[in-house]
Amino acid sequence: MKNNISFVKINKDNLKIACRIQNKIFPDEDGSMNYIEQINKDPYRKEQDYYLVYANNIPIGITGIYSYHEYPDDAWLGWFGILNEYRNQGYGTKVLNQTIKLAKEKNYTKFRLYTDEYAHEAHRLYESINMQKELYDNPDDKDKYIPAKIYIYSLSLTDKPIDKWNNKNIGLKEQSEKEH
Repeated sequence: MKNNISFVKINKDNLKIACRIQNKIFPDEDGSMNYIEQINKDPYRKEQDYYLVYANNIPIGITGIYSYHEYPDDAWLGWFGILNEYRNQGYGTKVLNQTIKLAKEKNYTKFRLYTDEYAHEAHRLYESINMQKELYDNPDDKDKYIPAKIYIYSLSLTDKPIDKWNNKNIGLKEQSEKEH
């Protein structure tokens, strides 16, 4: 693997490439919907920056950072993924670390993400950089479209220890209802 990783912000000119990559990485999602555009219309989020990831000028994945108005110090990882043919080559760790660096540059103090119980490779990656894992089991944020267990991973971006998420609402139910 060469070190030539770059991020290009997703915009109207490269949105089709981003959606094609997104649908390959997340094939269980409804490919007829444009999730990147849809999520950018989310009124619960204060900031949303999504990027195409390139290695040696070839698009290999997507990543992003968003935050909630209610939790302005927390950067959340969004639409993070590497295409299958580029996995297990160190790109995932490199892209994740670069995304964390972006969150620090934006002056966030915490970095968080959520994923389901079936994302085993992702769990190993997050745990390899010492992210704290906790079960997300907020009874007000569950619905029929999210049957799997959800986990939140957290990392401090300062010298202070990370505080637990403690089941604060992240709007999964509302997001799921909009998508269905």
